Amino acid sequence: MSCEHHANDDAARRVIREALDQTLFVEAGAGTGKTSALVDRFVALVRGGTEIDRIAAVTFTEKAAAELRERVRGALEEAQDEAEVGPHMAVALESLDRAQISTIHSFAQTLLRAFSAQAGVDPDFEVQDPVSTERRMQERWRLYLESLEGNSAAEEAIDRVLSLGLQTSEIERLASDLAYRPTLAELLAANPLTAPEASWPDIGRLRAEVETVATGAPEDDLVADRLRSLLAILQALERADEDEREATIAAGTDAIGDRSRRTSISKWGSKERKEAALDVADRVSEELNELLSGLRASALAALLPFVVAFVSQEARARAREGALTFDDLIVRVRQVLRDNESARQAFRERFAALLIDEFQDTDPLQMEIALAFARARDSDPLEAGRLFLVGDPKQSIYRFRRADMAMYSRTRDEIEAAGSEFPELALNRRSRLEILHWVNAVFAPLIGEGAEPGIQPPYRKIHAHREGELRGPGVAWMGGPVGHNARGMRDEEARAIAGQCRAVISEQWQVQDRHGTVRDASYRDIAVLIPRRILLTALERELADAQVPYRVEGGSLIYRTQEVRDIINCLTAIDDPADEVAVAGALRSPAFACSDVDLAAFATDNRGRFDYLRSDLDGRDGPVAEALRILRGYHGNRHETSLASLVEKLIWERRVVEVGTIDQGDRNAFRRARFLVEQARAFERARPESLRAFVSWLERQSARMIVDHEGAGIDDDEDAVRIMTIHAAKGLEFPIVILAGLSAAPNTNEYPTYLADHAAGRVGVHAGRRGGNREFVLGDYGDLRTAESAHDEAEMGRLLYVAATRGRDHLIVSLYHRKSQRTSCAQRLIAHGAQVHAPELAEAPTVAAISGSRLAGLTVELPDGLDREGLKAERAALVTTATTRRFTSATAIKRKVDDRRVDEERERTDASEPWSRGRAGTRLGRAVHAAIQSLPLDPDDGTIEAFCRAQAVAEAIPHREAEVRRLVTWVVRESDAWRRAVAATRAIREAPFAVRQDDAVLEGFVDLLIETDDGIELIDWKTDDVPAEAVEERLRQYELQAGLYVHGVQTATGRPVTSVTYVFASAKVEASPGEPAALAAAAVAELAAT
Repeated sequence: MSCEHHANDDAARRVIREALDQTLFVEAGAGTGKTSALVDRFVALVRGGTEIDRIAAVTFTEKAAAELRERVRGALEEAQDEAEVGPHMAVALESLDRAQISTIHSFAQTLLRAFSAQAGVDPDFEVQDPVSTERRMQERWRLYLESLEGNSAAEEAIDRVLSLGLQTSEIERLASDLAYRPTLAELLAANPLTAPEASWPDIGRLRAEVETVATGAPEDDLVADRLRSLLAILQALERADEDEREATIAAGTDAIGDRSRRTSISKWGSKERKEAALDVADRVSEELNELLSGLRASALAALLPFVVAFVSQEARARAREGALTFDDLIVRVRQVLRDNESARQAFRERFAALLIDEFQDTDPLQMEIALAFARARDSDPLEAGRLFLVGDPKQSIYRFRRADMAMYSRTRDEIEAAGSEFPELALNRRSRLEILHWVNAVFAPLIGEGAEPGIQPPYRKIHAHREGELRGPGVAWMGGPVGHNARGMRDEEARAIAGQCRAVISEQWQVQDRHGTVRDASYRDIAVLIPRRILLTALERELADAQVPYRVEGGSLIYRTQEVRDIINCLTAIDDPADEVAVAGALRSPAFACSDVDLAAFATDNRGRFDYLRSDLDGRDGPVAEALRILRGYHGNRHETSLASLVEKLIWERRVVEVGTIDQGDRNAFRRARFLVEQARAFERARPESLRAFVSWLERQSARMIVDHEGAGIDDDEDAVRIMTIHAAKGLEFPIVILAGLSAAPNTNEYPTYLADHAAGRVGVHAGRRGGNREFVLGDYGDLRTAESAHDEAEMGRLLYVAATRGRDHLIVSLYHRKSQRTSCAQRLIAHGAQVHAPELAEAPTVAAISGSRLAGLTVELPDGLDREGLKAERAALVTTATTRRFTSATAIKRKVDDRRVDEERERTDASEPWSRGRAGTRLGRAVHAAIQSLPLDPDDGTIEAFCRAQAVAEAIPHREAEVRRLVTWVVRESDAWRRAVAATRAIREAPFAVRQDDAVLEGFVDLLIETDDGIELIDWKTDDVPAEAVEERLRQYELQAGLYVHGVQTATGRPVTSVTYVFASAKVEASPGEPAALAAAAVAELAAT
């Protein structure tokens, strides 16, 4: 670290803290402290006299907002201790919960509620989750199509595109994709796209030309076949009536798009005849293709206004009904600030400063809101000191979410023209010197000097702050070009990564935590980052074979894991017995575990059919027949239970989690099963729907780019390698990063539905499929896609930069790619010095010795007197016993027998957290329970405050810290139950129990057990928001749960339960649901009945 770099960093941060009367645009490289810069600015504004509730700080995820609030709190507390600070700092600290520190959508939501009347929005609006949004869109689209019945123009437009080859699902996609582009819908409504009607060529002339060369053409020749097909189309067109011609040419789409040129002179008799045949085939195909493209363009132009009308109409309906999407929040706020001068003035008076973190990810609409705050009218110059923007354009990787580098560049130019300053942070506090040297050496030429700032920003070097040596290379690379096919290349790369993960542990690479402590690395320190999920299957297989624990994080990856695919296959098979591919996939999955030998034998005996509805299935033996009967049972009962219950039942009864855990030796099977159940619940929450609809929705999700916006996953205590996409890793850091899957390249085969250049007012639309010559193109799509490809290539470079700068201590770059590839991320890195500026990693020791079955080499010795048949009989008896045992909990049984559970659960759950369910299901409830569970029995006020603050931050509700503290403080300071716990000889919190009752195992947790001479008292904390007078009624709902707790604890401990106390913290009431003996007797009866 040079003194110059340190001095530059100090100078930039001094400007951030002191230039409060200037608009600042801070460019901060990776790891240089963007958030700390924003915190410094926030505290400086408070120190300068700005009231804290007049400062708005905006970031892009809930977790980032929670962390930002906590860091502001810490900085304010430190500043309060300074002698020269006045009392306003203490006032600011006390008022922090009122400060607007939030995501951009939460900020917009606050503004929209304030200006709901001006915006024409129901003031009691709710924000729909993505699942509800999608399902509402589908339902409203269906109703809209029904409403067009009798509209001759609409019916004609729809019929025409259908006759020309567009599918109904592709028409719906025009609507759904446009709904996510609100500004584009406005542009298309104001300036509809048009296309001239196609001019028909002389069909007779074309037919005569083809006939001339097709006469006497060889029979077994592709070009001759092509000519005969063209001739048939042309003859049909000559015969067709005028209103049939478009459907006729569309029916010949395949032949018109045929580009076959494989032939030989010997087949045609002469070179001249062959060349003439090729020339006519190409020329006629070209003319007919131009005609078909023109017809489709004009048909799409006629249809598009009805699509635009639907999107606009649905947006108005959502506002009227108070069912807004996240995009609606931004759009409505932007509209009201643009169109209503009084609302804009009120907004500017309400806040004195707007601080935006991760500015490179801001979309144009969000930027319009920021600029509306910074100037009274659009034509006015920016008012100095109102805006503070911090970001790193080199980390702009969310173009698919409308983040726009051109907008970033224009905004920078505008702020620069206003005379603002541009402090630059370049001192990286995250990564080792070796990593930063490599990053600068490779990405300076790869990203470039900013020749086209609207596409790619200029590269700015980052400099190292950290010093010191660690065991293991700072940067190293492995792999390179290989001669395998794509699958072989992925297998080799995955195998090398698995070996390297083991080598990190066996060679005792060192890592350094944030406090400077050096220790040996563990698996949890390793993150494998991949740009796309294509490597995932091979990577999971090789890690499992090498016995390297791992976990996959982020929805975009989990949908493609084998466990999830297996469950989707099972659900598809249950829904549709005719889908025998899915049925076969389900049979081969761990849920049914039929071997290929079993399947082959069954298929041979049944003419290759896996039909579980066949009448003679009951008389058949064997694992396949048994599995088919089970599938038939699920199929017959699929309408009698909820989707979530069906998914849970399948997973539980088929022991999917247990098999996966035993097979893989980690928690991935449990995590993925839980993920699918949660998806089923979210899908049902929007509106009850069929299993088929759910399966179709899952398939659509698995094909999409789904980003885990909150970054890291769950179960942070697990010592496992983490696998995630680079997008999911944005904002995170890891001791060891393996950058893999770099055979990927920008997807040149992707054709977005809409492309636009808003600055120039140009729009292009694409519908249908390129494959099979079925695409509809309208507007300036070709030129816009060329420009989009340049943006994609530039963003891929930035994506690699983001990945490389996630590593703190070690960076391993896997450069595997196929020799035959024309372009790939690996080749780009190599071309810019990736191998020159880092050593090659020594090949890791082979892991072949531990590959294969975990039972390899196991010797089985049967007990004396037990033969094969006896073993099979004993095993069958054990299986029968095991499979009849049920595992359940008090809460689960309560829900099962309580017909009112849905309404009651809704009452007990925060409306702001509809995804949270069950015991301590809300973030508030979890925070309160966690604080009570963690506190010592005799805490002082400072300890209570610290624990409540920590738990509120952990649950991403720091703004509700006061509420958490209020409830916890009453429990600890005022409740008699807590006093009894303090005075008791023994008190156990979060006490687990498990007891067997007939064929069921009852398990659960009791919040607090107090042992007395007479027995045990059970205490349960409740955060239900009910008044004191309603506690007695609410208690009746907990009688079954309390009885099961009594029965479970008495059976497990052999001691009597003398009392049960439910402590309602919000109502400040302690009460008992009844006598323990009576409660237990009633509960056991219910348990037997269920």
